[in-house]
Amino acid sequence: MKLNSRNIGLISGPLAFVLVLSFFHPEGLNSEANAVLASTIWIAIWWITEAIPIAVTALIPIILFPLTGGLGLSETTASFGHKYAVSYTHLRAHETPE
Repeated sequence: MKLNSRNIGLISGPLAFVLVLSFFHPEGLNSEANAVLASTIWIAIWWITEAIPIAVTALIPIILFPLTGGLGLSETTASFGHKYAVSYTHLRAHETPE
């Protein structure tokens, strides 16, 4: 494995997530907020280092927030736009501009 920012980010994102989730519990921050914080740190590291494509990184909260108990699936996906806007975009994806 070549040592570059992408590979460093690929490893340090999940590592930071586990460390924050396991050991960082500031006073006044409940477990749900701590889960969102840990997830956000992972996402930020991958976003900055571009460990994976940014578009894929942007979808990580849909998986992490519900799995960690930070937010429910419907609360998380509501931040991504209206369900019909996403469906419309998907339907028109096969068309190419002239």
